[in-house]
Amino acid sequence: MRFSDVVELIGLSYVTTGDTDTIVEQSPRETFAERRAVRQSEYYQAIGNALRPTATFVVWAAEYQGESRLRHNGTYYEVIRTFETKDRTMELVCGPVSDVQTNLSQMRSVVEIWHNAITENSMSEKTVAPERLCTVPAQIAYKGGGASESDGITETTNDLTVTIRYRAGLTPAMFLMIGGVRHDIRYMEDPFDRHETLILSVEKVTP
Repeated sequence: MRFSDVVELIGLSYVTTGDTDTIVEQSPRETFAERRAVRQSEYYQAIGNALRPTATFVVWAAEYQGESRLRHNGTYYEVIRTFETKDRTMELVCGPVSDVQTNLSQMRSVVEIWHNAITENSMSEKTVAPERLCTVPAQIAYKGGGASESDGITETTNDLTVTIRYRAGLTPAMFLMIGGVRHDIRYMEDPFDRHETLILSVEKVTP
């Protein structure tokens, strides 16, 4: 194995202030690497998440500290996926940073994130009440739904996929308000564990 290339590994810090997320680049670290072509299986898996892997860089596993980006010959790459091999190396599957920026620019809708908060009154009595955490930009895709009838009441359900910028601490126990209507979070996905976006599968139930 020939590590004849030099790459700069760049970590990112995410600072959240209210509804604003700021990405701060950490100081880059240089290390030797070997550039390889992207395997076909990696390519099609990334395409399913609207990403285009263009190169794989192999570095020593001990040199990689979870950085989200790297720079090679002046070009910035986003680390889409990592894979540690048996020979103590780490494969970094990379794509253009512009892909992630384009995905974020498609968030033209707005959703509210809510949770159930516990409050205590002057008599030390605790109650649970919904509380809005924040309002964030989102991309909403409608997936359709169905209808059912029970005891003379018809309920319609609508499934949506909501993509937002990654936010730490978000859980399926929370819910979204979209256009004044509650949507429960069924499950959530952090594509490739890159902490760039969260894909939420949500459901609206309207009596």
